[in-house]
Amino acid sequence: MNRLLLDDLQSRQAYPSVTVLVNTTSGIPMSDSELVVAARMIDDASRRLAGEVDEASRSAVIDRLTLLLAEHAGAPSTGAIALCASPLYSAAVRLGRPVRERVVVDDTFATRDLVADLNRTALFRVVTVSDRSARLLMGNRERLVEARSDAWPMNRSDEMSAGAWTREVTKRLRAEQAIHPLPTVVAGVERSVRATIVPDVLPTIGFVPGNHDRTSWVDLHHATWPLVADWLRADRQRAVERLESARSARRYAGGIDEVWSLANDGRVELLLVEESYSQAARVGVHAQLEPADDLEAPGVVDDIVDDTIEIVLRNGGSAVIVADHDLSDHRGIAAVLRY
Repeated sequence: MNRLLLDDLQSRQAYPSVTVLVNTTSGIPMSDSELVVAARMIDDASRRLAGEVDEASRSAVIDRLTLLLAEHAGAPSTGAIALCASPLYSAAVRLGRPVRERVVVDDTFATRDLVADLNRTALFRVVTVSDRSARLLMGNRERLVEARSDAWPMNRSDEMSAGAWTREVTKRLRAEQAIHPLPTVVAGVERSVRATIVPDVLPTIGFVPGNHDRTSWVDLHHATWPLVADWLRADRQRAVERLESARSARRYAGGIDEVWSLANDGRVELLLVEESYSQAARVGVHAQLEPADDLEAPGVVDDIVDDTIEIVLRNGGSAVIVADHDLSDHRGIAAVLRY
């Protein structure tokens, strides 16, 4: 999971948008039993759409889901997979950890598990820099993979001055950060890093000293992942601390009813949600929430928490998924407000 894919999924709006979330076994292709569960869930989506949308839309969505499942069934799995399809769009997202298996039918894709996965797996960047070479690697909690393209890796020619080398590395890193704004760990000899990595070009979350021009991907991952994990923990702790400060300053909201209303007004700057918290609801004529027990009843949103996350992110806010019970004083969901 990465921010660009999440942003793309959240930008899609069409009814029906169906999300099928299925647990899988990491490292191996989907088993027969997992395929049966996934196929049953797609059948459930088909049944729910029958009579609710026209036959062409229903068929298009179900065909897309079926094709996604077939395309990804034979590849090594992760902890779960999200199959997302609307009449004109489809995408499959592999998630790092198991999820609550379910089918969500809405006018947007269900993104709570995707946001949680982004927070947990923390796609990050590693840059190795010396006075002769620069490499770019992308990774998550499992591994690092080096980028190999016309731009990377970089090797300094004998004719290139130190100043020209620094400018070229900076230029390419600026371009990477503009496309993929990721947390970055820098590895290299301190003098080379200091000369090349400009803080306002590439904000960094950690530094690994030494020359790493030839350090293996595995060894770099072992050296950098603890720094990323520490940053993640600190980031969540900072989010909780910001919430408490906002509460003192009266820029706080708690509980789904209040947060939902303020999110729709564009006032939520930071949203915190407990991992397992969910709420089915109808949206009333005045945009108020009406709790619902029957997830399949007409007009019921399977999980209004997912919709709240999407609205906050769409309005330029951020969302952090925290452990269950971390927000027990806030009824499972809380927000820091812009004003």
